[in-house]
Amino acid sequence: MVNYFKLFVLPIIFLTVGACKSNDNNVFCAEIYIPMVSNINYVNENGKDLIFSDSPLYPIEGIELYKIAPNDQHIPLSFTINRAQKFIAVNLEKMENGTYYMQLKPGVIDRISYTAKIDEGDPCKDYKLTDLKQNDKSGQYDKKTQVWTFKK
Repeated sequence: MVNYFKLFVLPIIFLTVGACKSNDNNVFCAEIYIPMVSNINYVNENGKDLIFSDSPLYPIEGIELYKIAPNDQHIPLSFTINRAQKFIAVNLEKMENGTYYMQLKPGVIDRISYTAKIDEGDPCKDYKLTDLKQNDKSGQYDKKTQVWTFKK
Protein backbone atom coordinates (compact mmCIF):
# COMPACT_ATOMS: atom_id res chain seq x y z
CA MET A 1 0.00 0.00 0.00
CA VAL A 2 2.88 2.37 0.84
CA ASN A 3 4.45 1.72 -2.59
CA TYR A 4 1.19 2.62 -4.34
CA PHE A 5 0.96 5.79 -2.32
CA LYS A 6 4.53 6.77 -3.33
CA LEU A 7 3.77 6.01 -6.98
CA PHE A 8 0.69 8.19 -6.76
CA VAL A 9 2.25 11.12 -4.84
CA LEU A 10 5.62 11.35 -6.63
CA PRO A 11 4.19 12.16 -10.10
CA ILE A 12 1.97 14.82 -8.54
CA ILE A 13 5.01 16.41 -6.85
CA PHE A 14 7.00 16.38 -10.11
CA LEU A 15 4.10 17.92 -12.01
CA THR A 16 3.64 20.61 -9.38
CA VAL A 17 7.32 21.52 -9.24
CA GLY A 18 7.59 21.50 -13.04
CA ALA A 19 4.54 23.75 -13.36
CA CYS A 20 6.10 26.31 -11.00
CA LYS A 21 9.19 26.90 -13.12
CA SER A 22 9.61 30.56 -14.00
CA ASN A 23 9.23 31.32 -17.65
CA ASP A 24 11.19 34.52 -18.30
CA ASN A 25 10.64 34.24 -22.04
CA ASN A 26 7.07 35.51 -21.77
CA VAL A 27 7.09 39.27 -22.30
CA PHE A 28 3.98 41.31 -22.78
CA CYS A 29 4.41 44.40 -24.93
CA ALA A 30 2.19 47.43 -24.45
CA GLU A 31 -0.82 47.59 -26.72
CA ILE A 32 -0.83 51.39 -26.57
CA TYR A 33 1.47 53.72 -28.49
CA ILE A 34 4.40 54.88 -26.40
CA PRO A 35 6.33 57.72 -28.06
CA MET A 36 10.09 57.80 -28.38
CA VAL A 37 11.33 60.52 -26.03
CA SER A 38 14.50 62.59 -26.02
CA ASN A 39 15.45 64.36 -22.80
CA ILE A 40 17.61 67.39 -23.55
CA ASN A 41 19.31 70.31 -21.85
CA TYR A 42 21.69 73.09 -22.86
CA VAL A 43 24.89 74.17 -21.12
CA ASN A 44 27.59 76.65 -22.07
CA GLU A 45 31.26 75.76 -22.63
CA ASN A 46 31.89 75.99 -18.87
CA GLY A 47 29.01 73.63 -18.05
CA LYS A 48 26.61 76.32 -16.78
CA ASP A 49 22.98 75.43 -17.34
CA LEU A 50 21.41 77.76 -19.92
CA ILE A 51 17.75 76.81 -19.34
CA PHE A 52 17.25 75.82 -15.71
CA SER A 53 19.66 78.14 -13.86
CA ASP A 54 18.46 80.96 -11.59
CA SER A 55 18.99 83.49 -14.39
CA PRO A 56 18.73 81.42 -17.59
CA LEU A 57 19.95 82.68 -20.93
CA TYR A 58 17.01 80.81 -22.48
CA PRO A 59 13.97 80.97 -20.15
CA ILE A 60 11.82 77.87 -20.41
CA GLU A 61 8.70 79.96 -21.01
CA GLY A 62 10.06 81.18 -24.35
CA ILE A 63 11.08 77.80 -25.77
CA GLU A 64 9.13 76.43 -28.72
CA LEU A 65 9.55 73.10 -30.50
CA TYR A 66 8.20 72.32 -33.93
CA LYS A 67 8.74 70.38 -37.10
CA ILE A 68 8.29 71.78 -40.59
CA ALA A 69 5.76 70.19 -42.93
CA PRO A 70 6.41 69.91 -46.69
CA ASN A 71 4.26 73.03 -47.19
CA ASP A 72 6.58 74.99 -44.80
CA GLN A 73 3.95 75.01 -42.07
CA HIS A 74 5.28 74.84 -38.49
CA ILE A 75 3.74 71.93 -36.59
CA PRO A 76 4.21 72.23 -32.81
CA LEU A 77 5.73 69.25 -30.99
CA SER A 78 4.55 68.19 -27.58
CA PHE A 79 7.10 68.35 -24.79
CA THR A 80 7.21 68.37 -21.03
CA ILE A 81 9.47 70.20 -18.65
CA ASN A 82 11.18 68.43 -15.78
CA ARG A 83 12.51 71.22 -13.58
CA ALA A 84 13.66 68.87 -10.83
CA GLN A 85 15.96 66.83 -13.08
CA LYS A 86 16.60 69.76 -15.42
CA PHE A 87 15.58 68.56 -18.86
CA ILE A 88 13.00 69.03 -21.58
CA ALA A 89 11.37 65.77 -22.70
CA VAL A 90 10.44 65.86 -26.39
CA ASN A 91 8.03 63.32 -27.89
CA LEU A 92 9.44 62.11 -31.22
CA GLU A 93 8.07 60.13 -34.11
CA LYS A 94 9.28 56.54 -34.19
CA MET A 95 11.41 56.53 -37.31
CA GLU A 96 15.04 55.96 -38.20
CA ASN A 97 15.79 59.64 -38.92
CA GLY A 98 13.96 62.81 -38.07
CA THR A 99 14.40 66.53 -37.60
CA TYR A 100 12.73 69.14 -35.44
CA TYR A 101 13.50 72.72 -34.51
CA MET A 102 13.97 74.29 -31.11
CA GLN A 103 13.51 78.02 -30.74
CA LEU A 104 15.34 78.90 -27.55
CA LYS A 105 14.34 82.55 -27.85
CA PRO A 106 13.35 84.75 -30.80
CA GLY A 107 16.14 84.61 -33.37
CA VAL A 108 17.91 81.61 -31.74
CA ILE A 109 16.76 78.42 -33.47
CA ASP A 110 18.56 75.10 -33.47
CA ARG A 111 17.93 72.26 -35.90
CA ILE A 112 17.81 69.03 -33.92
CA SER A 113 18.21 65.83 -35.92
CA TYR A 114 17.98 62.35 -34.52
CA THR A 115 18.84 58.84 -35.51
CA ALA A 116 17.14 55.81 -34.04
CA LYS A 117 17.15 52.10 -34.67
CA ILE A 118 15.13 49.14 -33.55
CA ASP A 119 16.67 47.76 -30.39
CA GLU A 120 17.18 44.05 -31.09
CA GLY A 121 17.75 43.47 -27.36
CA ASP A 122 14.26 44.76 -26.60
CA PRO A 123 11.74 41.90 -26.74
CA CYS A 124 9.13 44.37 -28.04
CA LYS A 125 11.45 45.50 -30.88
CA ASP A 126 10.97 49.21 -30.19
CA TYR A 127 12.99 52.17 -31.49
CA LYS A 128 15.84 53.56 -29.41
CA LEU A 129 17.67 56.85 -29.99
CA THR A 130 21.25 56.33 -31.08
CA ASP A 131 22.26 59.93 -31.86
CA LEU A 132 20.89 63.41 -31.30
CA LYS A 133 22.51 66.36 -33.06
CA GLN A 134 22.22 70.09 -32.61
CA ASN A 135 23.04 71.81 -35.91
CA ASP A 136 25.01 68.72 -37.04
CA LYS A 137 27.00 68.51 -33.78
CA SER A 138 26.34 65.39 -31.69
CA GLY A 139 25.05 65.89 -28.19
CA GLN A 140 26.49 64.17 -25.15
CA TYR A 141 24.36 61.38 -23.70
CA ASP A 142 24.48 60.59 -20.00
CA LYS A 143 23.36 56.98 -19.48
CA LYS A 144 22.76 57.55 -15.77
CA THR A 145 20.38 60.52 -16.15
CA GLN A 146 19.27 59.60 -19.70
CA VAL A 147 19.68 63.24 -20.78
CA TRP A 148 21.25 64.55 -24.00
CA THR A 149 23.27 67.71 -23.37
CA PHE A 150 24.03 70.31 -26.03
CA LYS A 151 26.69 72.99 -25.68
CA LYS A 152 25.94 76.49 -26.85
